[in-house]
Amino acid sequence: MDRGTSIAALVADALALIAAPACACDGEGTIWAANAALAELAGGDVVGRPLVSLFCPRTAAAMAVEIRLSQSGERRWDGLIEHGATGRPVEVRAKPLSPEGATFVFGDVLTFGDGQAALRGRLLEQAAVVEHAPVGIAVTLPDLVKSCNPRMAEMLGYAPEELINHSPARVFASRAQYEAFIGEAVVVLTAGSLFEKSEVPLRRRDGSTIWCRIRAKAVDMSAREAGTVWIVEDVTEARQAITEIQSIMTNATIGIFFTRARTITRYNHCFGSMFGYAPGEVLGRSTRVLYADDAAFDAMGRTAYGVLALGGSFKTETTMVRRDGTRMWVNMIGYAVNPEELGTGTMIWMIEDRTGQKAAEESLRNALLENQAILDNAVLGIAVVEKGRTLHCNRKMEELFGHQGGSIEGLPVRELYPDDAGWIAAREQTRRDFEAGRVHMAEYELVRRDGKRFWARLSGRPFDMADRGGRSVWLIDDVTAQREAADALRRARDELEVRVQERTAELQAEIVERRQAEARVHHMAYHDALTGLPNRALLSDRLDRALLSARRDGMKLALLFIDLDRFKTINDSLGHLAGDHLLKEVAQRLCRVVRASDTVARLGGDEFVVLVPGVRAAEECGLVGDKIIAALAAPIEFEGHSLHISPSIGICLYPDDGDDAAGLMRKADAAMYYAKAAGRNNYQFYAEPMNAAAARHFEMETRLRGALLREEFVLFYQPIVDVRDGRVHGLEVLLRWRHPEQGLVAPDDFIPILEENGLIVPVGEWVIRRACEQSMAWQRAGLPALPLAVNLSARQFMHRGLIQSIRAVVDDTGIEPGLLEFEITETALMQHGGQTPETLGQIYRMGIRLSIDDFGTGYSSLAYLKRFPVRKIKIDRAFVRDLETSSEDQAIVAAIMALAGSLGMAVVAEGVETDAQLALLRRHGCQYAQGYLFARPLDAAAVPALLD
Repeated sequence: MDRGTSIAALVADALALIAAPACACDGEGTIWAANAALAELAGGDVVGRPLVSLFCPRTAAAMAVEIRLSQSGERRWDGLIEHGATGRPVEVRAKPLSPEGATFVFGDVLTFGDGQAALRGRLLEQAAVVEHAPVGIAVTLPDLVKSCNPRMAEMLGYAPEELINHSPARVFASRAQYEAFIGEAVVVLTAGSLFEKSEVPLRRRDGSTIWCRIRAKAVDMSAREAGTVWIVEDVTEARQAITEIQSIMTNATIGIFFTRARTITRYNHCFGSMFGYAPGEVLGRSTRVLYADDAAFDAMGRTAYGVLALGGSFKTETTMVRRDGTRMWVNMIGYAVNPEELGTGTMIWMIEDRTGQKAAEESLRNALLENQAILDNAVLGIAVVEKGRTLHCNRKMEELFGHQGGSIEGLPVRELYPDDAGWIAAREQTRRDFEAGRVHMAEYELVRRDGKRFWARLSGRPFDMADRGGRSVWLIDDVTAQREAADALRRARDELEVRVQERTAELQAEIVERRQAEARVHHMAYHDALTGLPNRALLSDRLDRALLSARRDGMKLALLFIDLDRFKTINDSLGHLAGDHLLKEVAQRLCRVVRASDTVARLGGDEFVVLVPGVRAAEECGLVGDKIIAALAAPIEFEGHSLHISPSIGICLYPDDGDDAAGLMRKADAAMYYAKAAGRNNYQFYAEPMNAAAARHFEMETRLRGALLREEFVLFYQPIVDVRDGRVHGLEVLLRWRHPEQGLVAPDDFIPILEENGLIVPVGEWVIRRACEQSMAWQRAGLPALPLAVNLSARQFMHRGLIQSIRAVVDDTGIEPGLLEFEITETALMQHGGQTPETLGQIYRMGIRLSIDDFGTGYSSLAYLKRFPVRKIKIDRAFVRDLETSSEDQAIVAAIMALAGSLGMAVVAEGVETDAQLALLRRHGCQYAQGYLFARPLDAAAVPALLD
C-alpha cells in the first residue's frame, strides 16, 4: 500500500468514528470520503459530488467561497443544506487537509436556540462577505446571470441590476466568442472539475476591454440548471505590467540577469551578447563562469551579500570575463527581491560594459597631459573664465599681465581692464555674441599688474553653446605694435580709399544687378521651378554634349529614367502640397547619391532622369540604381504623415542601346515600364523585347478601360476550410479578366495596371456588389450562408467614397454585414497614417469583419494589431511553401500563431498544397487554410456542388 492510499484509508476510518455528519474533499471541492451520517443527512451517497451541491442553490455562491478558503486555514460558518421543502440549517467546521483539500464536520444549528434566526443572521454575514469581496462573484444559469456582487458589476461598468437576469454574452466582444468560451467551460465543469482560465478578454459597458482571471465551479455537475459559481479577478494591470517588464528585458541596452543561490535563472539578450552566450546557454549554471578565478568569485560574494543583507542595493565597478576568456570592465548593480531570503531568494543584477569607457578615460588622461604641455608652450595667452573670474591660465597669460606662480588664477577679470567703461563695453559685446551663438573677437586696451597699458586681441567662446552664460575659454595676443603700425598706414591711405570706394561701389552695384537679372532669367529657362533641378531643355543640352564627349573618348554613358510608384495616390489623397513636398525631398535625395559630374533632371510630374557619363561597365549603373532605391526607402514626414515612396527605374546605355538622345530617352522609358511590370521598386536594363512588352502593356491598358462596361470581368471563389474537420468555413472572392482573344488573364498581369490608372476603384466596387449579389442568390437557392473574403486594394482603401459605396451595396443587396470580410494588406494599413483607424472603425461598426492579408511580408508591427479592429490574419503563402523543410518558416508560423492566440485572432494559412503542410499547420494550432490541397478557384456555377 503506497503512502497516498494509506492516508486516504486513515481519513475514511477517522470519518467513520465521528458521530456528526462529516466528509473530506479534494482541492477542487469534490467529496472523496464521507461517513454514513452525512449520507443520511443528504438523503443518499455523496462521494464524487461537489460539496457545494449539498447546499441550497440560493446560498451556493457564498458556500463556494467558504469551501475554497477552507483549504488555506480553519473555517467555521453556517449554511443551509437541501433537506425537505425549507432546507436544514447546519454549522460547518472545516480544517485544511495535506497536501490539498479539507475536512468538513456538520453540526445541527437547531440545537442552539432559534436555529432559523441564527442561520438567517449568519447567512446575512456571509452575504455581506460576498457583497464586499474584492473579486467579482456571480452565479449563472444557462445563458442567464442569476446573481452577482457589486464588484463584478463595477469591473464591467454596469449596475448589478443591469447584469442580473441578462445573458452573460453582453460582456464578451461577440456572441461567437461567448459561445466558444462557454463551450470550453462546460466540458470542464460537467466533468466535476474546477474551470480556470488565466486571461480572458471581457468587454466593459463603454466598449473597452479588460483582462480577467476566471475560476468556475458547477453547483451540481450533473445538471447545468443547478447553476455555476464564477469568481472573476481583474488582471489588466498585472498583464500590462508583465508585458512592460518583458519589453524592458528585451529592449534594455544593459545586461540584466537573475540568480538564485548564485545560479543564473534568467537573462536578457543584451547580457548574452555582452558575455558571448547564446539564449539559454548558461541557464542553471553558477555565476562563477563570469569571473576570472575562484578568488574573485568568492570576494565578490562576500562583499555583495554583505551589503545586500543590510537591505540596500549593491553597486561596484569590477572586471568580469566573457565566454572566450577575454576580460572587460563593468558597472554592476544588484539587489535582492526579498532581503530576508538572501541566500535562497531571487537576486536581480544589471551589467553595463565599461571597457570602452575605461580605455577612453585613459586616453583622455593622456590627452590632458599632452594638452597641458601644449598650453604651457603656446605663444598666445590662454585662460578659462567663469562668473567673471579666471579659473586657469597658461604661462604666456601670466607673462602678458606680469603675474607669476599662478597669482592670476581666481583674479576678477575686471582687474585686467584699466577702467569701468572698457570693462562694461567688453562684457556687453561678449554677452551679445555668446547669445547669438558667435565667437567673440575684438581688440581691447588692457592693463598689466604694474599699471602699464597695452592693446590685446581677444577671442572667446563658451565651452557649451547650450549654456552660454557658463564657463568660457579665451585667447589673448598682444597686438600693440601691430596696432600702432596699422594706425600709421591707415591714416596714409584713408583719403585715397574714400575716393576709390565711392566710384567702385557705383560700378559694382550696376554689375551685380545686371548679372543677377541675367542669372535669374537663365535659371528659370533651364531649371524646374519646384525642385530647382535641370528641366527637359537643360537635360537635352547636357545629354547632347555628353554624347559628343563619349564618342570622342570612346566611353559609355547611361540614362536612368525614374518614375515614382503610387505618387498619384499620395497626391490625390493628401493634396498637392504633400505631393510637392515629396517631389522636393526626392530631388534632394537623388542629388545626394549621385556624383558631382552626374545630372539629375525632372521632366515633369513624378518623372526624373539621371544622366551618368563616363560609365565603364553596366554594373556601375546597377550600383547607382541600388543607391537610388536605398535613398528613397526611408519614409518622408509631412504634417504628421509618414509618406512611403519607391522608384521604378529603366536604364539604357550608349552606344549599346542607341546613339541619339531621343532614342535613348525612349528606350530608358520602355525599360522603366518593364521595371513597373516586374513588381516596382527595382531597376531594369533595356532589352530589345521591351519595345514589344511596352506595346503590349499599352494595348492591355487601353483594353482594360472598357472591360467593365463590356462585362469581361468574372469572379472566382476559393474555399477556406476548417482544418479540424475539413468543412468549408468561407470563400475568398478572386477577380479574373476574360480577354476576348487571350482568354483568362492572370491577375498579376492586369491588377497592377488597374492600380496604376485608378480603375481599381470602380472595378473594386463592382467586385463587392457582384459577390454580395451572388451570395444572396446562393442563399435563395437553399445553400448555407458562408462568409465572403474580399480584397481591398491600397488605392481603393484610400478612396473617399469607399464607406458610402459599401453601405450602398449592403443596403441594395440585403446581405448580412457579418457575412462580409475585407482583407487589407499590412502595407495598405500603414501607408496612410491617421486616416486608417477612422476608415477601419467605420467598416467595423457596420458589422463587417476585417482581416490582414499577406501577414509577415510588410510592417509586422504589434502596434497596428493593437490599434486596429482586425479579427483575423492570413499567413502569406511564402511561409507555407517550404514549411516542411524550412525550420525558419516553421518558427515564423509558430510565432504568428502564438501572437494571434494572445490577441484572440483567428489565422488562415494560404497556399496549402500538401498533407504534410496541413499537418504542420494543424499542429501549430492554425484554425483555417486554403489552397490547391482543398480546391482550385471555382466559378460561381461550381460552388453549389462543392458545398453539397
